[in-house]
Amino acid sequence: MATVAEIQAAIEKLTPEERRALLAWLDERQVLHASSESLFQLYDEEEAACRSRVAEKSG
Repeated sequence: MATVAEIQAAIEKLTPEERRALLAWLDERQVLHASSESLFQLYDEEEAACRSRVAEKSG
């Protein structure tokens, strides 16, 4: 399955139970992705704060 059209066609062939499982998996992935983005944002902010403190000390 390389294209969106192929994936859509495959999804159409799923049973209702398989679709529910797929939706649950997609929801879980979306939550994980959002959590990862938040965590990386915190890391970026902390890194920027550290760089700022270092620049102030050397400046």
